[in-house]
Amino acid sequence: MVSEKICLDIIKDLYGKMSTLTTKHMLSDDKEEISESRISNALSAADLYRPLLARYDLQDIDSAVRWLTLGGYLRSFGFGITNQVMGYELTHKGCEVFERGQFPDEERKLFYRENPYAVFIAHQFNKDDQSLVRYIRDDLLKPRGFHVVSGRAVGLEQFRVSILNKIRDSRFFICLLTKRVPLESGGYISSVWLYQEIGAAMAFGKKPLLLVEQGIDSHFAGEFQKIYEHIPFTRSNHTAVFPDIIRRLEADLEGSMIPLPEPNQGPQLL
Repeated sequence: MVSEKICLDIIKDLYGKMSTLTTKHMLSDDKEEISESRISNALSAADLYRPLLARYDLQDIDSAVRWLTLGGYLRSFGFGITNQVMGYELTHKGCEVFERGQFPDEERKLFYRENPYAVFIAHQFNKDDQSLVRYIRDDLLKPRGFHVVSGRAVGLEQFRVSILNKIRDSRFFICLLTKRVPLESGGYISSVWLYQEIGAAMAFGKKPLLLVEQGIDSHFAGEFQKIYEHIPFTRSNHTAVFPDIIRRLEADLEGSMIPLPEPNQGPQLL
């Protein structure tokens, strides 16, 4: 998949640069005539690629250059009968992206099969848990530009269709595993719906982040915790440990070469 981050870096590297092309012409008396042409917002192919190779794979750079060319953001230039590519220059459309700092929303959708900033939060819809959900949503995720997706559903059919679509289309899946039913052996289990939603996220290839309340029986959370990331918490320390959610989400985006969301905006890409 083409990386939005690489495409933006290519545009940033080209903007404001000047490329000089030197061409030799043979005259009729066997003398050479040298002419120069200067192209704004442009670099030779070597000058564009070589700095990028220190950060990205050649194949990924090629894919980004092709994507930008097909999208009309840059064009190649060259000389000769074969018109061999000598360099690349930004089009007016490419300059607009530099000035805006991002691609138009409709174009950004082409980079992703899922909303890269959407976070599906699976949780119990009870009064006791709402303060936890509000803290995660309003104090952590939304201020950093993430879009929070609700997992509310009424009936099995809505779970199968609406909830599954929401989980599929969100890059991130967070499950708030809180106590619900006490066990005779001690400890608690959480809502059966949450375990089903975890299973759905796993089926879609997500990497669940589990927020596990102290007291949840290890049999009903331990196996998940061995495989997926988790953050244990209590009702008294959640404000101290939940900020780690942001670090984990942003690390995932950076590792996948996805630009971090703009703070306080919560982009709606899909």
